[in-house]
Amino acid sequence: MATTTTTTQIPMANLAKVVDVTDAGTYPVATPTNQVTSQIFLSPIAAPGILGFYSFAVPAVILGVRWAQWYGTAATAVYLWPALLVFGLVQLLCALVSYHARDNLATGFHGIWGAAFGALGIYYMYAAYGVLPILLDGAKSDEIGIWFALLAAISFSLFLGSFAQSLGTVFTTGVTTAASILAAIAFCHGSYGALKAAGWLLFFAGIFAFYTASAWLLEYQFMRAILPLNNYNLYNNVAFLNRGMLFDPVVVNRGFGEPGVMKGQ
Repeated sequence: MATTTTTTQIPMANLAKVVDVTDAGTYPVATPTNQVTSQIFLSPIAAPGILGFYSFAVPAVILGVRWAQWYGTAATAVYLWPALLVFGLVQLLCALVSYHARDNLATGFHGIWGAAFGALGIYYMYAAYGVLPILLDGAKSDEIGIWFALLAAISFSLFLGSFAQSLGTVFTTGVTTAASILAAIAFCHGSYGALKAAGWLLFFAGIFAFYTASAWLLEYQFMRAILPLNNYNLYNNVAFLNRGMLFDPVVVNRGFGEPGVMKGQ
């Protein structure tokens, strides 16, 4: 358990709004320097983004290469839906843990794509057993096209936010956005070529996610950067500077910089 002490400057004119001098046992009491001191209790956790990006990479590659026509028949849905559903649920779990790490980007990315892969897993499960029609290559489905159009819009917002974190997340979210746009076009217009291109992009998004997760894993295991990731998380830099340390992109300082204690991971 780590303890962070914060000191807030409060103008004298506003002091009466936060301090009730008639009940000092209930309300915080100002110090002689007109400051109110509070303590925040934080606990380190393992970086949820490692498992989250691995859990994204597997269904992204499996589904991507299926759309790209590397493999597959009408019976492929029987083998496809368990992977999509299980890894989607794991991503949702990582999204919940990312709340504790205070990582807004990971929460949004793993939450949205965990739900998307889980929903696709349920669809393929029904399709595998004849409840719903199987969408063969080039089939038209406005409903699923709208799914991916919304996923593209959200992924684009995450792509913009990823520029404050690392190039690994930039490439992952950027290629995922492009894949979602092409998938939306493919399903809305029944375009076989657009679906195949979306599959290739989704495959590369999975590869970028795998690389990013591996870079984080090796960095935390060896306490130094092994694979280049160009991590330029603004919050991490500010944390190092506030402690009087210089941010070194090669040597990773530990202690207060653990996920769950610092903002992000």
